[in-house]
Amino acid sequence: MTATEIKAPGASSEDFGPWNPGIKSRLPRELLPLSTMFRPENVLTSISKAEELHDLTGLDVLDLVTFRSERLVLHELLIRVTADLSVPSGLRVEDLGVNFRKMTSTILARDLTPEMGAVTAAYDTLRRQLSTLIEAELATRLFAPDSRSASAAPERKSGFLGMFRRAVPSAVAASGADRGAERPEDAVEAWRLEARRSEDRLQKSAYRALAKVVASLVGRHGGLWGTPELIASVATDLACNDYGSEEIGRLIEPRFLDAARREGYLVLPPQERPVIMNTKGASAAGKSTMRLLQKKLAERIGAVWSDFALISPDIWRKQLLDYTSLGPAYKYGGTCTGDELQIIDQKLDRYMARKAARRAVSHLLIDRFRFDSFAPDSDEEGSNLLTRFGHTIYMFFMIAPPDKIVERAWQRGLEVGRYKAVDDLLAHNIEAYAGMPQLFFTWALRADKEVHCEFLDNTAPLGERPRTAAFSWNGELNVLDVKSMLDVQRFRRVDVNAAGPERLYGDPEARSPENNTGFLVECARRLPLLNFAEQATGRIYLCIAAGTPAWADADALRAALTDPETRAGILAVAPGIEKGTIAAPPKPVFLAERLGSERIHTLGRWGSQG
Repeated sequence: MTATEIKAPGASSEDFGPWNPGIKSRLPRELLPLSTMFRPENVLTSISKAEELHDLTGLDVLDLVTFRSERLVLHELLIRVTADLSVPSGLRVEDLGVNFRKMTSTILARDLTPEMGAVTAAYDTLRRQLSTLIEAELATRLFAPDSRSASAAPERKSGFLGMFRRAVPSAVAASGADRGAERPEDAVEAWRLEARRSEDRLQKSAYRALAKVVASLVGRHGGLWGTPELIASVATDLACNDYGSEEIGRLIEPRFLDAARREGYLVLPPQERPVIMNTKGASAAGKSTMRLLQKKLAERIGAVWSDFALISPDIWRKQLLDYTSLGPAYKYGGTCTGDELQIIDQKLDRYMARKAARRAVSHLLIDRFRFDSFAPDSDEEGSNLLTRFGHTIYMFFMIAPPDKIVERAWQRGLEVGRYKAVDDLLAHNIEAYAGMPQLFFTWALRADKEVHCEFLDNTAPLGERPRTAAFSWNGELNVLDVKSMLDVQRFRRVDVNAAGPERLYGDPEARSPENNTGFLVECARRLPLLNFAEQATGRIYLCIAAGTPAWADADALRAALTDPETRAGILAVAPGIEKGTIAAPPKPVFLAERLGSERIHTLGRWGSQG
C-alpha cells in the first residue's frame, strides 16, 4: 500500500510546525497495516479478523491480536535488557536508546534467533496444553454433553461467522432445565476465583482468559454466543499472549544470561534496600533530560549508577519498528508502536513483581508517562507503580507549560522522528497534571519508606538546570515557587482542541491564580508541615503546621506577598495571615541550615544549591 502523510485541510508541507505537526491523534485507517500490532511478520491475526472478532465478542481489537512466538521473544528480551542489565546512559539524552538497542540487537542476532525453531516448537506445545485445558473447562461448565446435543440442531453456516451463531445451551442453562451446564455468569465467577487461587501459571492464565472472553460475550449479547470451538480459540489466543510470553521468557533466560556474560554486559545486582528514582510528567516535559542530574544524585547518596535499571520504555520504539520503513508516513512512527509498547510495559511490571517476590530488585530509575498502575489486586491509587519496590524513593514531578510542551514535542520529532498530534499532547498534559497530586500524596504520606519528592519548574532551555519549585521528605513540604504549585492545577485546564498558544485557555479566569490554589490548599490540609521559602535564598517566610499557621518571618512574608501568584496561594492556605498576630522566629530561618546538607537531595536550582 502507499502511505500518505495526513495534512491539515488546506495545508501545504510548508505549513507544518509545532501546532500543526501533520499527523492525527489516531492512526488513520489506511495506515493501520503499518502498525506493529498488525504487521504479518509480528502477528497471526489480520486486521479484518480482529475487527470481526471485536464486533462479535465486544473485546478490544488489540486483545484479539495474537503475537507470533518470534515477536514474543523480542518482548521478553526487551524486558530483560531493561530490568536485568546495566545499560550505559552516556552523556547525551539519546545515548541510552542507542546503547540499549545495540545490546538488544546483539543478543537477538547471535543467541536467540538461532534458537527460534526450538522456541516455536515449545510455544506450540504450550498452546496445545492451554487449548486442552480451556476446551475441557468449557465442556464441563457451559457445554455439557446434553447441551451439545441440544445445540447441534441448527445448521452451522460455513466459514468464520458460522462459528458465532447463538449458543442454545446458555438459554437452557439459564432456565435450569439443563443441569449439566452452568449459567455463564456463574462460570465467569468460578473462573475468576480459580484464577486468584491457583498457583499454577498455566491454569491461572487459562481461567483468566476464559472469564474475560465469556464475560465480554454476555455483556455484548445478553447471553452466551458462539460455539465452544470459537470461544476456546479466542481464549487460547489471549492466554498465549500472556502465559505464552512468560514461558518464552523463561525458556530464553539461560541463553540471555550466557550472552550477557560473553559480551561483558553487567548483570544488575539485587539490592537489599533498593533506591527508586521515578520521574513523572507530561509527554515532552523533559523527563529524560533529568538523567545526568539523577546520576549525580546517585553518586551523592552513595548509590552506584551502573547498578540502576534504567526504565524508559520509549527507547523500545525503534527496536519495534524501523521508522524508515514508513516512507511518507514517517511521522506516525510513535503512533505505530504505541499499542505494542504499552503491552510490553505491562509485561515489564509483572516481571518486576516476580523479581521483587524473589528479593532480586536492583536500584531503579523510571522515566515513563504512566500515572496508573497495572497491578490488579490493590485499590490504592499510585501504590502499585514500580516505585513500591523501593526502600528509599525519589519522586520527581516535571512542571512545564503546555505551550512549551507542544514546541518541544515538535523539536523532538525533528530530531528523533517521534512526532505527536497536538490534541494528543494536550490530553496527556491534562492527565499528567491531574495525576500528580494524588500520586504525590500517596507517597509523601507513607510512613514505612523514606520518600523524597521534588517539583521541578522545567521552563529552562534544553541543557540548563531546572528550578526547584518545591521538595519534601515524607510529610514535610518546602515550597519555593508558589506559582509552579498553582500551575499543577492551572495546566490541566487547557483546551485539547487549541490551535495555538493563545487559544489554550478558553476562559481567561481559568488562568487566574485565585482559581488554581486547590492543590496548594490540599497540601496545607493533608501534610503535617508546610514551609514557604524564598526561591533565591531558601529563607522561610511562613510555616504551616497541621493546617494552621505556626509562625511567620514578617519582613520576608511581606516581600513575598508583593507577587500576585504567591499572594493568591498564601491567602488561600492562611486567609487571615495579613491581619492576625502570629509568632515570629528570633532570627531568619533558612532551609539549608534547618535541614542540613544530608537532607537536601534536590536536582534543581534554588538558594545556595543553584
